[in-house]
Amino acid sequence: MRRTNPPISCNSKSQKFFSLFLLGFAISYAQSESIGSESYVHLQKIDGVWWFVDAQGETFISTGMNHMQANIRFADYNKTYWAKEFGGDVLKNGRFNSKATSAIKKWMEQVVKDHKDYGFNTIPYHRQLNIPDEYFEELEIFYFGKIKTGIIHANRVKTLSPNGKFPDVFSEEFKVSADRIAKEYCSKHKNNKYFLGYTYEDLPAYEFQMYKQVYLRRNKNVTYHPWVADIINKKGVTNGKKVWLEILKENYSSLEALADNYNIDLDNWESVTSISTWPEPNNKEKWLVDQEEMCKKILENWHKINRESILRYDPNHLIFGDKIFCHGKGHPDWVFEIVGKYVDVLLIQDYEMLKPSHINELKRYHRLSGKPVLNGDASYAVTVKEQKASKGLQVESHTAVGEEYAVYLKGIMNLPFMLGWHNCGYLEQWTGGKLDNTGKQQSGFFDPFGKPRLEALNPIKKANQKAVKWHNASGNDVFEYSKRMNKWNKK
Repeated sequence: MRRTNPPISCNSKSQKFFSLFLLGFAISYAQSESIGSESYVHLQKIDGVWWFVDAQGETFISTGMNHMQANIRFADYNKTYWAKEFGGDVLKNGRFNSKATSAIKKWMEQVVKDHKDYGFNTIPYHRQLNIPDEYFEELEIFYFGKIKTGIIHANRVKTLSPNGKFPDVFSEEFKVSADRIAKEYCSKHKNNKYFLGYTYEDLPAYEFQMYKQVYLRRNKNVTYHPWVADIINKKGVTNGKKVWLEILKENYSSLEALADNYNIDLDNWESVTSISTWPEPNNKEKWLVDQEEMCKKILENWHKINRESILRYDPNHLIFGDKIFCHGKGHPDWVFEIVGKYVDVLLIQDYEMLKPSHINELKRYHRLSGKPVLNGDASYAVTVKEQKASKGLQVESHTAVGEEYAVYLKGIMNLPFMLGWHNCGYLEQWTGGKLDNTGKQQSGFFDPFGKPRLEALNPIKKANQKAVKWHNASGNDVFEYSKRMNKWNKK
């Protein structure tokens, strides 16, 4: 669908008719709202429903399969098979060779064919990052970019890398670095018609309670969020420590109250910026307030600088930001409120069945952020005999995977603000492949040798083909919930 201005004729036979025509158009046009450049993939709200719109003006919702990564395609048990299929130079010394241009092109052609054969239209967030983007443009499939201005991945908060720490988002160095990276990276995507937009990091723990509850399952006796600690414990006076000082001035009635809580000697407020090792506080509830305010400032600056840097060099494409952890113990309201100021689409990861509480949570994310929502990673899964365990909400068969996929997609398409869903994942990963930190293998719609799981894929294809129709009729707030809701959870 495309909204265009009607021609204005000075030779109208009926001024009354013309006036009524303009009035009707004005009402229609008022019902349309756009975000982004209409010459590229952008967003449009039409009659209350949010859509992606491509460069030709066609509306669509985004579906895809995550994890088209080399470590899954070229594991010990299947790499020989795929080397024969794509070309032997795809392996070098038994490992994936990112310079095997011809073989990788064949690989991408297979990936895209598998997507299109079953009604998927997007290469999602989780993909092999060193694959040339021009392949996706040539093969006419939508895809994301991942810009790396700093490392804040969720897993990194457990043990900081020896190569560095979290970026000091208040520093001039970070601004300069973000600008340099954006200038280089955005030039590769600025004019691409199938490029959806920019993403940052995967599942950051933005605030202390989530960091502690989700990522520190075995060590919860910590006081400081590592991103906060990195900034406030730097040597010398820094912009970040000045921000910290202003927060403490606001939260404590006197210098003495601050000194008492942190067991530190302070001559004046400015001496706060000279501290490079903050001790354990006496009142940890008070500290949580201090820390939360600092986390808010960090989150705001992180997204603000990234957005400004990107738009400086590419005003044509959408900004999705970080993929936000939303299932289980998710984030407080302020996270969505802040992120919503700096992204065009709220990109989330939310493994849930379709049930009333999940619908309410999706509505909450939209309400707080003020932005349409894309579920960028979630799945239903069955553990096959070749796996120890598989990622996703467990069901009894591949047939059940297909059933639940259709129920979930139809359900979220009835929400006018939802823009799609990317499944986790594409290929199954069997025992012998790399495990995630929960000891599970990757689930998927194809086995590691490319055999489609048709019991799942046939109903999935039908659902993908109906998605636009479902979304066009969205908003009645009537849902057909998961058939397995009683088995899992009624809430």
